[in-house]
Amino acid sequence: MNRKNALKTILAGAVTLPTVTTAQADLARDIRAEFAAAWDRSCQYTLTVFNQIPEERLDYRYTPESFSFRTQFVHCIVFTAAQLAGRLDLKNPYEGKTNEYWNKLTKAALATDIQKFYDWVKQTMTGLPDKALLETENYAGEEMPKWRVFYALENHIIHHRGQAICYIRLNGITPEGYIGW
Repeated sequence: MNRKNALKTILAGAVTLPTVTTAQADLARDIRAEFAAAWDRSCQYTLTVFNQIPEERLDYRYTPESFSFRTQFVHCIVFTAAQLAGRLDLKNPYEGKTNEYWNKLTKAALATDIQKFYDWVKQTMTGLPDKALLETENYAGEEMPKWRVFYALENHIIHHRGQAICYIRLNGITPEGYIGW
């Protein structure tokens, strides 16, 4: 089910009161299934991009004030986890992990943390009660269902993944092709 049809289903469910519970449960199931597929592909592509830089270039910056290649990914983990934990009243698994922690990680260890992060977000979406998944939340000045917040946060990851591709090119590496849907 695409997002447009999901919104239509929400509205249809609101109009036909006797089937609201069933319609909401069906919608939540469809949202979770769509998100799981998209999120798995996002993880796969993120790790493909991440793994293209040699370990000795992990802390590469194109200017002194720019994020390092490593920080592009750490920022995605830390920001997304903080947003979801705060908005969904969850324990943040990355709270208290300092720059010192992140900067000591080998490339393999950080790749493992990226995978664990993606697994945590997917588990968070899966475990969220239907009502919470469908209720609205203010995000970036807009009211939206909480399930859309997950996609807004993925958009943020896409931005930083694109930045990482520029870093790969600046290091003379031709990036592997895009993993499409």
